[in-house]
Amino acid sequence: MVRRRHFIAGLAALPFVGAAAAGGKRVVVLGAGLAGLASAYNLMKHGYDVTVLEAQDRPGGRVQTARSGFLNGGHAELGAVRVFDSHSYTQKYIREFNLAVKPYDTGITAYLMQGKRFLPPPAGTPWPLDGLSPSEQPDPRALFGFYLGQGIQKMGDPRTPGWPGSVPSSAEVEKYTAAEFLRSLGASETWISWLFATEGNAGRWNAAAALAAESMASGNVGSIEGGNDRLPYAFAAALGGRLKYRTEVVRIAQDSTGVTVGYREAGRRHELRPDRVICALPFIPLRRVDAVFSQSKMDAIGKLEYMPAARTYFQTRTRFWSAEGLGGLNLVASDTAFGRIWNTSSQQRDQRMGMLHSYMMDEQAVRYAERGGFEVRRLAERALPGLRGQLVSTVDKVWQWDRWAGGGWALVPPGTLAWMLPVMRQVEGRVHFAGEHTSVWPGWMNGALESAERVVQEVLAS
Repeated sequence: MVRRRHFIAGLAALPFVGAAAAGGKRVVVLGAGLAGLASAYNLMKHGYDVTVLEAQDRPGGRVQTARSGFLNGGHAELGAVRVFDSHSYTQKYIREFNLAVKPYDTGITAYLMQGKRFLPPPAGTPWPLDGLSPSEQPDPRALFGFYLGQGIQKMGDPRTPGWPGSVPSSAEVEKYTAAEFLRSLGASETWISWLFATEGNAGRWNAAAALAAESMASGNVGSIEGGNDRLPYAFAAALGGRLKYRTEVVRIAQDSTGVTVGYREAGRRHELRPDRVICALPFIPLRRVDAVFSQSKMDAIGKLEYMPAARTYFQTRTRFWSAEGLGGLNLVASDTAFGRIWNTSSQQRDQRMGMLHSYMMDEQAVRYAERGGFEVRRLAERALPGLRGQLVSTVDKVWQWDRWAGGGWALVPPGTLAWMLPVMRQVEGRVHFAGEHTSVWPGWMNGALESAERVVQEVLAS
């Protein structure tokens, strides 16, 4: 496991480590998620000798597309689902590998809240939700910009250097969870429930991190045509034999001349001796690695949480919901155990069959993992009458059960972002850190790719 010793006799000589590494061209990258892949790919283009160690037998990390078991070429995004126009790093690599973004279609969202199923009422007609304040009626959607805009204004631009510490007013937001912050603005409990039913159960998320993710997701939304995993597989193809699968990192040790990386492959221990290491592992699997870092880094590794997240997909014979005028990615919003029902049918090869999934976050995902899918399916059938006779195939993914991920994305506790974000990025001797958890785009493919470009510049400057 990662453990703290004195930081470190071997690093006491760090004043000359940078100079010693300046000519070093051997880099080992830990993890073949998008952050690790993009780091290795860019260093390879700069002439570096790179090796990527990946414990699983596939690239992509939390970008995972399922195809097995579906009819007519169907596919399901078990991890990352969305690419926005504003995701400039993701869009850059999509273009570089000659991939394409296919927009999701649009349509009406159905609601299952307070035990009632309903569609958005006509303009001027109050929503059938008990507990909305007079200002939140007749349409809670009208308050979205009012409540969130106040937080975004105080938070500032997350792309500002040194954010959030460089924006003092962000502390007024960052000290809260998302739910607590909305309450501080006077939002009713019903409006907060409506928001999380619509946008996802993010009540426990650090308010500043949640608003950062929201404020920088704009423009059209789609996914990579043919499956989002086409992007990590494109990186993997470019890297070729530099990418080693089924290699579990067990040790990181460094001194003034280089880094030793110990890993396990086919039951045997091996070592590599690069000049530098890029650690693109989520912090939960990193905790199992025998390594030495500064006290502040150890604190961040130990305290960072990960959001429980689960998806369960339903391939259907037809798109029966369209008869009611329903459509778009966010097909059903709910305050129930199934979370939201997302509709990725527009991304499928067969334009007659449907592809839906229940997207569960936090306690919804924990409950699903503990109890299985019966309750979720029962509630989904209530939200979408006719689902029962339509099912062709199902597949699910519980991310907190994935030992190489530990959850869906990084969950920074309230009041810690200002110190934790720079510490998570902080270079430790010859070890650099990448991943969505080190980015102002937490939870997005864009964040992983942005972090890769940052660490590449760190290595080039070392």
